[in-house]
Amino acid sequence: MRPWLGAVLLAMSLGARAQAPHPHAIDIPPWFAVSFLELPEDVKDAARDGKRVMVYFGQDGCSWCRRLMEVNFAQRDIVEKTRKHFVAIALDIQGDREVQWVDGRRMREKELTRALGIRYTPTLFFLDEKGAIVARVDGYLPPKRFSAALDFAAGLAGKGQDFDAFMKSVPAELGSPARSATRIE
Repeated sequence: MRPWLGAVLLAMSLGARAQAPHPHAIDIPPWFAVSFLELPEDVKDAARDGKRVMVYFGQDGCSWCRRLMEVNFAQRDIVEKTRKHFVAIALDIQGDREVQWVDGRRMREKELTRALGIRYTPTLFFLDEKGAIVARVDGYLPPKRFSAALDFAAGLAGKGQDFDAFMKSVPAELGSPARSATRIE
């Protein structure tokens, strides 16, 4: 090996270690919002634009989180529906960024995860124009069921029903789990 090559490789590895960690558990689609994580403000801003807020909770190593991003959010109709009706915000269940929840409480992402009783990833909260939770999805839903959940959360379907009752009326997809998740230990 050439003497200078070792120095270059050492410098490259040191530079890689000095990079700041990515704030999200996995690669998040670029159309997710960049937020100051002040959810009351995000809800107001979304409502002003005729949208609601979708808060995604994920973690490193979660295969179902990756599937949500790579399967569901790779489908044009799901992406278009999500972008039309929601402002999407991503949180890392083990993260240390400060979040202001809709009730005004401020805490780190991992503390909010515990406070909300999140036990599985992915978990999604859908907030209406006033910040009320209109739907909570614990775990991965296959694309057709996820699309139906988006319709409910946007107020387009299931009027007069609660979310769980509505989702029971949505047929399961052949060959796909109705709901799957990575349990938080």
